[in-house]
Order: sequence, then structure tokens, then C-alpha cells
Amino acid sequence: MQENKYGRIIWHAVFWLIWIGTTQLVVYVMIGTIDALSLVTNYLPSICWFYFCCLVLFKGVFASKKARITKLLFIILLFPIFHFTRFILLVFLSGYEATIEQLIRRADVGYSLSYFMQYTIFAVGYSYFVYSLERQKRIQELELNNRQLEIQQLHTEFNFLKAQINPHFLYNTLNTLFSHAQYYSEELANNILKLSEIMRYSIEGLDKDNGMVNLKNEIHYLHNLIDIHQLRFSNELQIDFTVTGPVGDFKIPPLVFITFVENALKYGELKNRNHPLIIRLDATPEKVYFYCQNRKKKKVIEKSSGIGIQNVLRRLDVSYKGKYDVVTSNEEEFYTLELTLYV
Repeated sequence: MQENKYGRIIWHAVFWLIWIGTTQLVVYVMIGTIDALSLVTNYLPSICWFYFCCLVLFKGVFASKKARITKLLFIILLFPIFHFTRFILLVFLSGYEATIEQLIRRADVGYSLSYFMQYTIFAVGYSYFVYSLERQKRIQELELNNRQLEIQQLHTEFNFLKAQINPHFLYNTLNTLFSHAQYYSEELANNILKLSEIMRYSIEGLDKDNGMVNLKNEIHYLHNLIDIHQLRFSNELQIDFTVTGPVGDFKIPPLVFITFVENALKYGELKNRNHPLIIRLDATPEKVYFYCQNRKKKKVIEKSSGIGIQNVLRRLDVSYKGKYDVVTSNEEEFYTLELTLYV
């Protein structure tokens, strides 16, 4: 902090040396001489006035219209003090050798007004520049804080969902049931194993690779989820699930596609052979395209709150901000969702 302060002072000093040197060089070229007395009486009050404006007068002036009007009136009232300061400097620096008339003539009001207005404009420009930089910095800090809070909230929500029931207890219990079920029914054991894998994926999904998972793991989870639902409904569900393209290296947030499929399984009419649940997942080196369409149930006992889908979209905003598209179609008979993730 101290280094920044001293660095700013040095830069200001260098600027004033260059500014005064340049203006005096122009004066010397024009009239062939430099008046040391005028140099002090013109620049010293002007530079002091500049810093008074920047450090005191213009503090907060750009954030309030009322403050701008008040400060403008105050500036007008301060001009006589500025002019009187130049006059006093002339009196002391001239060594009382000049007459009052000569001093008054030398401390010309026009010169005072010229320097006063010039350095007031300098102060306005500099103060606005500093205000703009500070405002932009505050905006960036707020955006960063909001983004961090958003990520933290998503982690909290996800952890809250995982903590509803002790997930590790359920996972270990399912493994135990799988071991016992192998002696009685291979089909039952395999479905318990699938349910165990679903539990494990739900528990560990957010804790690996910065909260990202391989697309092939998500697809494997989808197959397990569909198989479990088929078991519940005696394989009567009509589901057309197709995956195309290379899916091995693509990374996505966990439980993205699952949420959409679970929504379709819960609210879709899935026993009609003519209108199956259609799930398409197509991967290319540039993008992953997901398509899900289901026929809607005529009577829905529990209306969807949409919280799960909203949570997915917020997580996509964090992981794929500006690099994904979502299109939904909620028709009278069908609900369709399309999601495209870009590399």
C-alpha cells in the first residue's frame, strides 16, 4: 500500500515537471525569456487548487447531481481567494520593491481566471478518470463476489441434497444386499448393483475433477437409471435411447442429463408404443447435443416445481457460461428439451 502511495506521488511529480517544463519552453520560444516570479505565482496556486479540488471538493461529486450544483457554486465563490493568493505571493516574492499599482497590474484578474478555469478543468477530468476506475473496480469485485457466492450456493444445495439421508449408509447397505442377493437371484443382484452405482455416482459426482465428470460416466448412469425404472414397471416403459459419436473425453457437470430424464420419467406417459420417451445424445469434437421428448400424462398428481431443472441451469451458467443453448417446447401433448454444450 505504501509503495503504491509513493509511486503515485512520483508519477504526479514527473507529470508536473514535464508539464511546467513544456509550457515554459513554449513561452521561452515565443518571448525569449522566462520570468521566475510569474512561474511561482502562476503554478504554485494553480497546482494547490488542482489538488484541493481532487482531494476535497470533488469527492463524491459524480455520484450526485445535487452535489455537482452545490460544488459549482462553491467553485465560483472560491475564485476571489485564488486571485488573492496570487496577489499575496507577488507581494512577498517581489520583496516589497514594486508599488501596489504594479502588483495589482501584474496579478491580473484575467490571468488568475485563466489559470483558475484551466486547472479546474484538469481537476474535473482527473477526478472523473479516478472515479471511473474505482467504479469499474467495484463492479468487477461485485461480479466476482456474486460468482463466488453462486458457486458456493450450488455446492451448498448439492451437499444438502446428498445429506437428506446418510448416503454412505445407503451405499454400503446396497452392497451388502447385493452380496446376499447373488445366492437367490442374479437379476435382483444386478439391479441392486445398478442402484448401488447410482448412489455412488450421486455421492461422488461433484467431488472429482473440479465438479466435472466424463460424459461416458453420465451415460452409464443414465442406462442404470432407465434399467431401474424398467424393473419398477416390469419392462413396460417405452424408451428409445440412442448415443452417437465419441463421448470418452468430454467433461460435463454431473447429473445434468439425468435431471432432464428423471423429469421425463416422472411426468411422461411412457407405456404407449407409438409415443415412446425419446432420448438422443450426439457427441462431436465441437459440441454435445442432447434431445429428450416425452408424451405428457393426462393427469398429473404432483405438479413439477422446476427446482431441479433450475438448479441444472444455474450450474451450467457456472461451468458453461456463454457456451450452451437450451430450447424447450411445452406443447399440449408433448414436452421437448434440447441442450447443446459447446467445447
